[in-house]
Amino acid sequence: MRWFLPKTTDFQELFQRATTNLGTGVRLFRQLLDRPGEYSPLVERIKQVEHEGDRLTHQTIERLNTTFITPFDREDIHALISRLDDVMDAVDAAAQRLVLYRITEIPRNLVRLADILVLSADELAKALVALHDRRKREEALDACVEVNRLENDADVLHREALADLFANCTDAVTVIKLKDLYAFLEEATDRCEDVANVIETVLIKGS
Repeated sequence: MRWFLPKTTDFQELFQRATTNLGTGVRLFRQLLDRPGEYSPLVERIKQVEHEGDRLTHQTIERLNTTFITPFDREDIHALISRLDDVMDAVDAAAQRLVLYRITEIPRNLVRLADILVLSADELAKALVALHDRRKREEALDACVEVNRLENDADVLHREALADLFANCTDAVTVIKLKDLYAFLEEATDRCEDVANVIETVLIKGS
């Protein structure tokens, strides 16, 4: 009776679209930081990217629920698409707060964190290819290691940014606003590391 089972087992397109969507979102956020006070159009585009990420997540889960034979473990598919969505959620939250908090002067450390996030998204795109092309396995593992390294860099930078903020900013409200922004970007890099960890798990299981 096996031939009666759904034949859709390839999630490659959905993962590729999700990583491309994430890459678009983090780059839009990076552009946003170069245009303080001119946020509205880019923030709206970031929100659209976040909505597209939600749509792709739901689409993947729906496909997962109607597919009996999957390319790798179901829980790993769910974790992978969910963590990708979490990254974009954090980026969107940071963009919304730039508007809400009326930030007109962008600290250098916020830009540096955004740069790390762009690099992390690029490495995730490389790593995901290996889930469907085993010839890329070593390249994918290297990309996952790089994402972990970048997350460590973001942790260090986050601490340095907070130390600088508390030492040099005398306005309590500004401290609260920037601390919140730093936290969202640091969270986004954490979720990138989560994605990399899922990919590593899938590759190890399949080796």
